[in-house]
Amino acid sequence: METEWLRTFIVAAKTENFRETAEQLFITQSTVSKHIQHLEKELQTTLFDRQGKLVKLNHIGAHFLQHAEKMMATIDEGLQTTVSLLNGYTSKLTIGVAPQIANSTLPVIIDTFQQQKPSIQITIELLQSNEIGEAVYAGKVDIGLSKLTSTRDLHTVLLAQEPLQLIAPMSKKATDARTLLQQETILTHEYAPYWQEIQQVLQQFPSYKSMNINQTEVIKNFVKQGLGIAFLPKSVIEAETHQQLLHSYSLKECSHIVSNTYFLTKYVTADIEAFLAVCHLIYA
Repeated sequence: METEWLRTFIVAAKTENFRETAEQLFITQSTVSKHIQHLEKELQTTLFDRQGKLVKLNHIGAHFLQHAEKMMATIDEGLQTTVSLLNGYTSKLTIGVAPQIANSTLPVIIDTFQQQKPSIQITIELLQSNEIGEAVYAGKVDIGLSKLTSTRDLHTVLLAQEPLQLIAPMSKKATDARTLLQQETILTHEYAPYWQEIQQVLQQFPSYKSMNINQTEVIKNFVKQGLGIAFLPKSVIEAETHQQLLHSYSLKECSHIVSNTYFLTKYVTADIEAFLAVCHLIYA
């Protein structure tokens, strides 16, 4: 049984269209038909019901599809780990990370870790902070870097508590912060755990307006374009303020509000401890 037959069957079973299967796999439609015929001959049964050019997966095909996907997953994993071994990797870590962290401190963390542990292969999964705890608990990722803790029983380390900065477009730099809070739309993130505390501070500005945007990078771009202002952790806007793309303010009314960054893992291994040590180094 050839792996090409299985790959073709899986796509054909899901599309129930040999022409579409051929397009997805960049092969001819006649090759798709031949692969399915070879597989049916090997199994000594039909996998599709055919009516002219129309094909429909039958109950035997639906049953075999589950096993075909498992077989291909095993084969693909074996190929991937073998290639990793040939490339000098001896182990692998999958990191689930919030976009806000991925766009700020993560590149430095990864670069430092790879210099220290070049034999460990890193895979990055971008997840919302409210999804990371579940992903760690379910074993989908080995490590979570999140702005939120989890209700699950996980090993949790507080990596950083960062002050918040009010950011505004450079065109507004001459305007004081209190005036901006009264005049400008405040852009916020649904999963920003510090937003409730900020709202308490904003009660002294009864006419303030807000807009919810669920991507930190989009928030920063909106601010650059003069579409509002925002409260963000210092590390997230450091590059833009240094390049004078954004203007930042430190408000004493918000000095008690911080943005936390957490390290989450279900198990502690030598590789995970090494990654945690690098995180502590970068956030120190």
